[in-house]
Amino acid sequence: MDERPITARYAILKGNCFAVRGSVVVKPVHPHEEQEDLSFTRTLWMGKEAGFVVELSGVKISWSEMTDASGRSFEAEPLKGGEAEGGVSKEKGCTEKLKFSHLTGWRTAAFLLSLFLCLAVVFAFSFILPCPVRPQYKSTWNCTLRYAATYDFLAVEDANEDKVLDVFFIYKDAEASRNTCLSEDLSIPCLVLTAVDGTDGKTLWERPLAADFDWVECGVKGLGHQGTGCLVAHADNLTAIDKKTGLIKWQQSRSALMNGNLPLITVPDLNADKTEDFAILSYNPETHMQSELVFFSGKSGDQIGSNVYVDWNGVFGHQQFKTASGAPYLLLLTKSGLNAVSMRSLEALADLKSALKEEKSWEEKSDKSTGLISLYQSDSLKRVMVYPGSGSPSLLIQTGSSVSLLHTDKLNIAWTTNTSTLLSVPTFGHFDKDGIPDIMIEEDTGNKTKRVLVLSGSTGVVMWEVNLLFWTPSPRPASVLTLNTYSVFMLWGQSHDNQTNEMQSSFLLHPRYSQLLLERRNPSQNIISFKATLLERGRHACYLVLTGPDGRQRAELGETDPVILTKRKIKDDVPESGVLRVGADELTVKEAELKEAFYRLRFSDALF
Repeated sequence: MDERPITARYAILKGNCFAVRGSVVVKPVHPHEEQEDLSFTRTLWMGKEAGFVVELSGVKISWSEMTDASGRSFEAEPLKGGEAEGGVSKEKGCTEKLKFSHLTGWRTAAFLLSLFLCLAVVFAFSFILPCPVRPQYKSTWNCTLRYAATYDFLAVEDANEDKVLDVFFIYKDAEASRNTCLSEDLSIPCLVLTAVDGTDGKTLWERPLAADFDWVECGVKGLGHQGTGCLVAHADNLTAIDKKTGLIKWQQSRSALMNGNLPLITVPDLNADKTEDFAILSYNPETHMQSELVFFSGKSGDQIGSNVYVDWNGVFGHQQFKTASGAPYLLLLTKSGLNAVSMRSLEALADLKSALKEEKSWEEKSDKSTGLISLYQSDSLKRVMVYPGSGSPSLLIQTGSSVSLLHTDKLNIAWTTNTSTLLSVPTFGHFDKDGIPDIMIEEDTGNKTKRVLVLSGSTGVVMWEVNLLFWTPSPRPASVLTLNTYSVFMLWGQSHDNQTNEMQSSFLLHPRYSQLLLERRNPSQNIISFKATLLERGRHACYLVLTGPDGRQRAELGETDPVILTKRKIKDDVPESGVLRVGADELTVKEAELKEAFYRLRFSDALF
């Protein structure tokens, strides 16, 4: 037997270390030797093999050869003297591992506790603060008003803050609003501005106003200090109405105005009341009266500055515009062409301090006597529209015989397409995938027939066309952008095999299947206003149709059809529609494939 005084630590290292307190029996190798029971303070068992570390002093310990798991023999050896004397041994490594194992336990407990607390918070808030419920809406609804007449006005705003746009319209009523009119000391019939819920068509609020009606514009910023509202010109008043409640924010006399023409002109805060203000331009193309511009406070409706009278003869339209540098200008449509005047100079004429910019290249061309800047000369100018989505601000100019695109940075014509008389306002949308908005127009070809064209926004060439019958008035086409970067177009008319006066059709055009149109036939109605839009962000694509007697024709109320506001989901028209072939090319698309393409559409709330 090998005997040594234990003055160092002995170890057989194999596998994992475990701490054990107790005793160990050291057996002699030879039978005649006595065995001893030795107490110890720490024994580390290493794996399956009987290895040990004993802290003893002044005793003798015997060990014998042991066998590892592979059957090879090995002999426990004392640690090197240097390690023992230095106080560093393999037992220290095991001790560190033990400490680490204790730390690992605490870390596991901390992790489980954190996980439990997180789950408790999640489940608690799941019941305390449940997820908001998305509004449920009807795909189709109607709002019917008898003994009424309506006007060409439809607007969409979120009135009840449910993230679904609601619908605003105005009508003149003799019966249904009798009590409402009398409660406001108004004569009958009176005007009623109404907001209906976009989800189901139920009335949110009604605001009776004194007749007669001139115009209304909703989405006006700064009315009543915050948010947007509706501004109504009626009788001798300008009335600002809260879009959420229908309450009157302020009402001012129109005595400072000659008449007032739309659109409103929005301007930055002029009177330091921290709200946007606006201006109204008045002119009468049938007389030779001077044009007049008046600035108003959006918060109170009070006039700001003095009246601006300018000798702009022949003005029949106007449009607000910003150049590429952000300089605001007022575009004036006159009998001699398109002119512009800076808002900075107009504010100066009203004795107001202005911080607005001017476009240097434009001002160099201004007339010193009138301040007008000639942008485009034509004696047959009809309409000017701001062209959306282009890098450099551009203008779509319509004359009696052409449509042109004017780049305003260099004041040059990008392209011109010859046309005949246009029946409606051009509509912008994406027909191809070049990212540039295209233009849909309707021109009168005679014999109650119209030619519907889609012009390329980049070149002006005709990309698509169809001939349809039409009635007067014919609603303007509309478009809704999809997530596939092209638009779905909706237009009205009659196919040549549907020449009855009792039916009229709405058509859907899918740019990827332009050989076919979906045609839905409807009972003939007097359409006053039409609008296609998204009532929710990225979804709920629908169209609104307002039918009934025209309030401007002063028909006797109750002697004609009722006023009906209808909302329909665009995709609901698909199963009720037939297919109209466009052109003479051989068809490669089946009806089922076309309808399936409409069902798969996903819409975008981006404008262009």
